[in-house]
Amino acid sequence: MKKTNHLKVADGFAGQVFHIIPQSSLRLLESHHFVKALWATGIGWFPRARHHFMERPQGAKQHILILCVDGSGWVKSGSRRETVSAGQAVLIPAGVPHAYGASPRNPWSIHWAHFEGDDSAAYLQMAPAAGFRMRVAPTCVNSMVPVFQRCYDALTGGYADRNLIYLSHALRDLLGQLFFNNPAYSPDERSGPGRDLGTIMLFMAEQVGRSLKVSEMARHVGMSTTHFAEQFRRRTGMAPGEYFIHLRLKHACRLLDTTSLSIREVGFKVGYEDPYYFSRAFSNLMGLSPRQYRKLNKG
Repeated sequence: MKKTNHLKVADGFAGQVFHIIPQSSLRLLESHHFVKALWATGIGWFPRARHHFMERPQGAKQHILILCVDGSGWVKSGSRRETVSAGQAVLIPAGVPHAYGASPRNPWSIHWAHFEGDDSAAYLQMAPAAGFRMRVAPTCVNSMVPVFQRCYDALTGGYADRNLIYLSHALRDLLGQLFFNNPAYSPDERSGPGRDLGTIMLFMAEQVGRSLKVSEMARHVGMSTTHFAEQFRRRTGMAPGEYFIHLRLKHACRLLDTTSLSIREVGFKVGYEDPYYFSRAFSNLMGLSPRQYRKLNKG
């Protein structure tokens, strides 16, 4: 396929969604209070995008976000080429020469957006320092996809101001999910291999039913206990042990809300064999006992 600076969709991809926001509409909103800090110039969905290819020798005028939910593709800048698989995102800063496309054997399915605005550079600063790829946890993918879909639904009604204002808010939601609600990625990845604390957060979430030592957490990510604790606190603002207690007691709240288990059984489910110790830990965090919490009228 001939290289070009335009998207090669030929007859398109079956089921695709494709929205490029008219410049006349964007000009009306660039100074709008709710939009000027971050706005999308285009957004879309390319399912099973066979032969999808893009090359921009001068880079794009906007930043680019791609979320791969199925299949695979690739992204290249200079001599560096990266394979992009399902459960990964790509962030390409404006002005960076690049090319990307779908794998010929297993073409990717991607949601994508082009964006700019005063706040966009701050988000890009949190992206990986080397390369464009970042991992996206399944829970985060499941949260991001409906946001993309709501954007498509909104824009089927045209490019009225209210729809573009919603699109701006949705874009901030997408980037917020990617950087702050994505346990598979940590900004500490910018420092190099072995620094990713996202994997330990997934590990901790899977271990809420037992006691877990900080030394075991550190071993799981191949760090010394001291270095791990320092990195974790820098990422979360909490000591790893404190964070894990919060996870366990958050799960206890869910059990108290959704099951008829006794207080003792709930404590045991989250790794507290001593019901008194469980009640004390719960009260210290929540400000009331498990029994009092269960009696609250919620919602």
